[in-house]
Amino acid sequence: MKNQLLFIAFFIFSNLNAQIKITQIHINSGSFMDIDQSNNKLSDFSLLAPGSDILSKDFSAYQTNGYYFSGGLMRDNSFLSNSSNFQSIQLGLSFAKCPKGTLRIGISNVHSELLNTSGFKYESYVVDTLFSSQTGQMYYVDSTISNYYNGNYSNDQLRLDAAYIFEANAGKRWAFHAGLGISIGMSYRSTTTLRAEEYIQPYSGYEGTSTQNIESESYGNFMVMGGSAYIPLGINFKLGNKREFWKPFVIYNEFRPTIQLNSIPNNTVKFNVGFGSTLGLRYNLPSN
Repeated sequence: MKNQLLFIAFFIFSNLNAQIKITQIHINSGSFMDIDQSNNKLSDFSLLAPGSDILSKDFSAYQTNGYYFSGGLMRDNSFLSNSSNFQSIQLGLSFAKCPKGTLRIGISNVHSELLNTSGFKYESYVVDTLFSSQTGQMYYVDSTISNYYNGNYSNDQLRLDAAYIFEANAGKRWAFHAGLGISIGMSYRSTTTLRAEEYIQPYSGYEGTSTQNIESESYGNFMVMGGSAYIPLGINFKLGNKREFWKPFVIYNEFRPTIQLNSIPNNTVKFNVGFGSTLGLRYNLPSN
């Protein structure tokens, strides 16, 4: 019985080896950006950051879009978008029954910013009164207070990533490819960060120093699942036509319309539609 099982296993392996061949090695890196972003609120972080001192503060007077003051600079948060970046190592598999297509399969490390919100409050008050020695006119010296908060949830995921690719003009200096891809995996790091800042600045030209108060909190969250489906549309450039060393190497740039699904701990499933861009290097293995 043992010999029969070994024979069956050897037969299956031999048959698969004849039908499937590893023909390529891929290394690529890219990013994903939402087309649109729902308006996240600070209250969305209450289940992600239990017992937070920052969330217990009153932010009812804060504006949640436009400009805010942070780090001594005016910053724009009128558009907050979810974003991801990823790095992948993949193998290209060719099938005897479908020689024109290649299955690109491997592992991707994905970092995703999934929840973002911020707000600001700006106010000024009189700290002194000055009089002109020439005209006697009275001037008020103001000081400004800028308050800002930010909430962010992000995670890092390890995903199985597979795409079936068809290449046009294969083997030529310039080629194009298209296909369909999918990735699915689990987070190994999941983090919520909260930050509240207050900046007090004296009137320009008036003696005085700026002061700042910064509070920051960080919370680890449990593992969640994530996945995506995408359409890879790429252009390929073969590095060499004459020199043997460069012939197997291909650089490609890929545009990816993408749908992303991500779970938020203790919260909901987030559905994002957007686009991605990838820069990759492919090595074509010698054919036997």
